[in-house]
Amino acid sequence: MRLSSLKDLYFDELADLYDAETQIVRTLPRLVDAARAPELRESLKKHCDESRLHLERLELIFTHWGERRRSSPCAGLAGIVQEADERLNEAATEDVRDAAIIGAAQRIEHYEIAAYGCARTYARRLNRLDEARLLQETLDEEGRTDRRLTELAESHINDDARLEADFRTSTPPRRLRYVPMDVVAKGRGSQTPLSVRNDAGDPLGNLDGLLADGDLGAVRYAVFDAGGLLSHRRYLLPIRMLRYDERSAALHVSIDKDVAERYPAFDADEFEKLNDEDRVGYESRLLQFFPREEAAAGAPDNRVGDLPPWLLKGTWITVPPRRAQRLPDEARAFVNEFSPVPSESSEPKRERMVARDHDEAAPRGETPAAAPDDKPR
Repeated sequence: MRLSSLKDLYFDELADLYDAETQIVRTLPRLVDAARAPELRESLKKHCDESRLHLERLELIFTHWGERRRSSPCAGLAGIVQEADERLNEAATEDVRDAAIIGAAQRIEHYEIAAYGCARTYARRLNRLDEARLLQETLDEEGRTDRRLTELAESHINDDARLEADFRTSTPPRRLRYVPMDVVAKGRGSQTPLSVRNDAGDPLGNLDGLLADGDLGAVRYAVFDAGGLLSHRRYLLPIRMLRYDERSAALHVSIDKDVAERYPAFDADEFEKLNDEDRVGYESRLLQFFPREEAAAGAPDNRVGDLPPWLLKGTWITVPPRRAQRLPDEARAFVNEFSPVPSESSEPKRERMVARDHDEAAPRGETPAAAPDDKPR
């Protein structure tokens, strides 16, 4: 149809609305059948009856012009109806489906409000005031239906569809770094192997390193060497699963030996080759295998973690001063900071690792002893 005047555009809008209302009369009964909340079903039924009245008003307007009823395929509403049908066919709980039905119905309402607003304005500009009044009545009814659906959603339907898990924010995985056993032993002040056993007393291997948070240095996983005749299999255990037994001077964990053998293997050489992005992906896979206790309980995240006493004084944790200043007080007691220290020779100043013991203050006039010039890992 060629649009040569506002009258042509007006008729085209009316024809589009007629097809839209026809689709709505066919669609709303399906939404009523799928809805569970009684007040939602009642509102949709009422609007279905109103939509039949809207069709009669459109037919009356065509009669005013001495025109036959026109109908033009409304692709816009057809798309909204198709999306509504697809959503109804998805697996969902009754509460979630009710919330989805309100969303679909309001999309329909908003389309109609925009279209009827245009048609009413065209009628006024064409001095068809009676027709403008009819279209305004329909527009008012569409607006009331939209507001009623909003009230239903906000009163309880959206809340009924919520789960406690919806309130939890996912914690982005942190970049891990490997702390070899020689550094851990230095921090513990002992070269004695630290073994791990299960509750049945079965040996599961010896501590062979740690995986720590790359930002704050908090321990996340312990690396254990299970031993072997020809090769050594290393595997990971979350630090929170371990407990230290002073009598046996060994770590204990409540898992069976065959279960431990199925835990993720760890290769320090391969891990060191990973770039930052790959390490983030590596920890994401670990978190799937070992869900964090905080996430399961919905507790707030703890960046430092509750470290066991046998690791609290380890000098393996090294952070630059700007990050150390952001640590909470309970973490500052077991970290080392990188600070510039003057060289005894005439060489330019350079960065060295200085171990600072926060439990014992150094006597006045004495400079704290510098730790070996280990590079940070």
